[in-house]
Amino acid sequence: MVTALITEIQQAQASLPFLNRADRGALMIRILRELKTHRQEALGNVPAEHCVWIDRLIASVSSTISEIANMQDAEFHRVLNEFEKLIATLDDISHAEKRSKTIH
Repeated sequence: MVTALITEIQQAQASLPFLNRADRGALMIRILRELKTHRQEALGNVPAEHCVWIDRLIASVSSTISEIANMQDAEFHRVLNEFEKLIATLDDISHAEKRSKTIH
């Protein structure tokens, strides 16, 4: 699913002028869902005080989806770029943790 979302983000970046507000908002909702999934699955057993950063990010994105969807193309492109990097990094970390658990 992460690979599909990253591909979708890249496709959106390539076609930004053609994305309407609803398309942008829907993409942000999918990104938000992925962040929530990562929070539950990968960080579910981590103490809450160590997850404040992702909880704040999720809350911030949740409350500003419409503002993000209304951004100018260049701004929205930068936001998508940062989320693409974040999601890829979180996925890499999750896979590394799973590999280390199976090795031990």
